[in-house]
This record gives sequence, structure tokens and C-alpha cells, in this order.
Amino acid sequence: MTVPPIKRILQSFKRHLRAQGKHENTIRSYVNDVNVFLRWLSHTIGQSFTVQDISEADVRDFKSFLLTRNASNTSINRRLTALRQFFLFCVERKYIRGNPAAGVPALPSVPSSIKMLSRKEQLLLLRTVENMNRPLERVILLLLVHAGMRSSEICNLKVADLHMSSREGKLFVRDERGQKYRFVKLSSRAQAAVRLYCKSRRIRMFSRRRDEPLLKQRNGNPLTQQVIDHIVKRVGKYAGIMDITPTMLRNTYAMQLLLGGESPDKVALRLGMKSIAALKRVADQMKETDRKCPTAGRPWIRISYRYSWVGTGEAFFPWRKKRGRSSCTNP
Repeated sequence: MTVPPIKRILQSFKRHLRAQGKHENTIRSYVNDVNVFLRWLSHTIGQSFTVQDISEADVRDFKSFLLTRNASNTSINRRLTALRQFFLFCVERKYIRGNPAAGVPALPSVPSSIKMLSRKEQLLLLRTVENMNRPLERVILLLLVHAGMRSSEICNLKVADLHMSSREGKLFVRDERGQKYRFVKLSSRAQAAVRLYCKSRRIRMFSRRRDEPLLKQRNGNPLTQQVIDHIVKRVGKYAGIMDITPTMLRNTYAMQLLLGGESPDKVALRLGMKSIAALKRVADQMKETDRKCPTAGRPWIRISYRYSWVGTGEAFFPWRKKRGRSSCTNP
């Protein structure tokens, strides 16, 4: 049987992953990891090769190379997983007899800590983006902080997905594969930001451009996840918050809901996730700290759609304006 070149096999592998219903981010990550291995192998042996020439020793040497570059265990395991999937596809197509990555063990993974913003950082970030007088940046930050949307979901928004009235506003959100749907309610600040952006772009609710992307770059091109990452990092830099990501803002929104008393199932439904077990563990730890010292923890958090206030102590008072201080400190 004639084995096609590796580039053609990679293209078939990408189509195979799409046929399995894999997310575009997963497909992009798998293909990129396989390309990293192929570039390293080409540079190491210094000559052309086929997929049949790759052995288990090559995969082990690649793993050792990543260790010398101080790559994290999570990154190394991710690349090994991508190679296993790629070679498994080659075995199924009968390009090779065995999977050379199957016998290479994964490294012990350490669960990464969940990163999120403090209340002070969140207020500073939103105040910074509102003072920038840029409607697009303001909408993106508020959709991340006040709605917990994913970057891919923001990129996929259409004009027809916007449902606004005088009393409420919501977005019809679909994932990148178009298999999951949900409605996301907008806070009053997010509604104001969306209205301001629509006014700047002259978008009407019942216009003929309902199939067009709701959010576009200033040059008219559609939004991408890389653009959203760049916008978040730039606004964070102006606010003095370094290494900020959209995932941190999404985690912040989810944590506020959990600390406000929402059940994990409802929070997962709002975020479009199957499970938020890791966030729930962190929230339980923070609640235990608040139980030991109720008023010395986090400040009052406003996460409402309109006027409801959520306190982080033992009880909350909607009419309370000043926060008292406690002599006890967190352990």
C-alpha cells in the first residue's frame, strides 16, 4: 500500500477530527502539536521521512527534549495525547502497523490553580474600559465579566441573536460547533454597552443585516479569539493588571454566582458547561473562610441583572451602604 506524504495525512486527520465532532480549538491544538513534533524530528534527523519511519524511540526522545526545555507536565501530556491520536488514525488507515506513542507514559499532572480577579481588580478593569470610550472593547469586557461567555461564543454572535427590550436584554448563544444553545441574560451595564455599540454601528433590531456578525473589528473584519485575547490583555495593561485572560473573567463571574448562593447546576447551565467541580471546591473553601471570619473576607459583590445585591458574609442587606470592619483576619 502506498503511504501518502505526512502533510496529506495531516489534512485527512483534521477532517477525521471534524467528523468526530471535535471542537475547533481541539483540532487546532492537535494539529499544532503534531506539527511541532514533525519539525523537531526533521531538524533532528536532518532528512526527509515518512510516517512509517517514526518509532517509539523518536517519541521518547521528543518527550526528553520537551523536559530539557522546561515545558510543564500538562503541556507535555497534551502533546503526547495529540501524537497518540494522530498515530491511532494512521493505524486505522493502515499506514503503519503499531502506534509508536502508545507505550510512552504520561507525566504526573499537577492540577493547576484557578485564576480569577479580585473585586478591586474587577472594578478597576471595568472602570478603565469605560473611560477608554471604545464601544467594542466595552461590550467584550462586560460580556466576559457580567455574562461569563466564552471567546468563541462572542465571535459567533449574529445580529439576529440580540433580543433587547425596555425591560431586559438577552443573547441567543451557540457554541462553535452549533450543537448547544442557551439564552444569556445581560446586566444593566451590559445592555447599555450593547446599545451604545449598536448605535455606533447603526444596527437595528429588525434590520436586514440579521445574519451578519454582531461584533466586528474597527476595520470591518469579524472578531477572532486572538483579537479578543489581545483586547483583554491591552485593557488589563492599561488597568495595571498583567497576564489577564478571558478565562479569568469567566471564572470570576462563575465564582461570584457560587458565592452568591446559586447552585452548581444552575451556574453550569448559565455557563454552558457540564461540570464546575473545580470552581465549586474553591468556592467551598472561600465560604469556609467566611464562616470563620464573616466580615473580613471579600467586599460586597454586585452581580445582579438590575438591583439585587449579594453579600459575602453570613447575611446581606440590600439597603446597606457602608461595610463594617472586623478585627479578625483570614487564616
